[in-house]
Amino acid sequence: MNLAVIGLQFGDEGKGKIVDFLAERFDIVARFSGGSNAGHTVIHEGREVKFHLLPSGVLRGKIGVLGNGMVIDPVKFREEVELLRDLGIDPDLRVSRRAHVVTEFHRILDTRDDEIIGIGTTRQGIGPAYVAKYRRIGIRAQDLLSEDTMEKKLRMLARLFNLDVGEAEIREEKKKLLEQGKFIKNYLEDVEIWLNQAMDSGRSVLFEGSQGTFLDVDFGTYPFVTSSSTTVGGILTGLGVPPSKISGVLGITKAYTTRVGSGPFPTELQGEEAEILRDKGHEYGATTGRPRRVGYLDLPLLRYASMINGVTEIALTKLDVLYSFGKVPVATKYACGGEEYLYPSASIDECKPVYEYLDGWTSIGDENLEKFISIIERETGAKVTILSYGPEREATALRQL
Repeated sequence: MNLAVIGLQFGDEGKGKIVDFLAERFDIVARFSGGSNAGHTVIHEGREVKFHLLPSGVLRGKIGVLGNGMVIDPVKFREEVELLRDLGIDPDLRVSRRAHVVTEFHRILDTRDDEIIGIGTTRQGIGPAYVAKYRRIGIRAQDLLSEDTMEKKLRMLARLFNLDVGEAEIREEKKKLLEQGKFIKNYLEDVEIWLNQAMDSGRSVLFEGSQGTFLDVDFGTYPFVTSSSTTVGGILTGLGVPPSKISGVLGITKAYTTRVGSGPFPTELQGEEAEILRDKGHEYGATTGRPRRVGYLDLPLLRYASMINGVTEIALTKLDVLYSFGKVPVATKYACGGEEYLYPSASIDECKPVYEYLDGWTSIGDENLEKFISIIERETGAKVTILSYGPEREATALRQL
């Protein structure tokens, strides 16, 4: 079985922990989109470990794959590999030769662009790296092995994006990237060939998503989105895997909703109520440390995300955060322009949530939690199969159906 793990909200749903929990059942964990703008936090042997590029399943000793759909910061890639080695893990990794590379020039562009557009990016250079890819001047991982190619493409980047950099900066960036190329070359692979052959030989794959459905460049709250395909379709283009080889889709959602950065957020809370939920959930970004915006569960978003991803089962996370809540509001539909809607449209800026108030729960076995779960199952058509009630690997349970 080959299983996709997809975030059903705005990212930060706890995918890293769930992938870590599931990885022991699989041979390979493969990531297909995004870059170091993603952050997965996992508790490993009592230590908090944060990944931004590597699939979190490598902590289980599994083969990690970084697909062509990613944009990889080679400096951060090396840092994460060395972090694993410090933990006593020598990771078995495959990096697509076709994956694009993030440079310091891309980060400069990202900061410049975000100051104008103001959508609240992580300023890690992700968007400009994808722009360069589609302008056909992108630097691919295999280019890190060629001095002539590196210099040519860095000059094109500087010229086409009107970067205020001189010869010294170009030479320095080229030198740095070539040095990183010496490190990454040992991991380069024609991933689409290797991965398909591995599946054909019977190896199982866990496809690890980054961010969440509503940051998808097509289906998210555009323009407040990331620059890649974070939904299940991204697996096909980001790894070269045909749809027939994806056996099922596990969607991850918190028991409430969070968001980092700007953009519409219908169930967002303000004031003291928001602070209580944020503090209880420790809702601060793994990549930026920014406080996350918080709100209650949004079923219109969850219905939509489950539909377009073909979700077959759901992992429900952060259940312990709501233990002390006497009532748990759940948005069941939107009121927009005098009409009510069960699904979000292309613009939800003016939509207001219509809430149903459920009795809170105090433990995983609480019957009130089962009522909460039954509503999610009814509205998404997927079964809730995993419950997460703490950051530790052990605070995870398979739900008896």
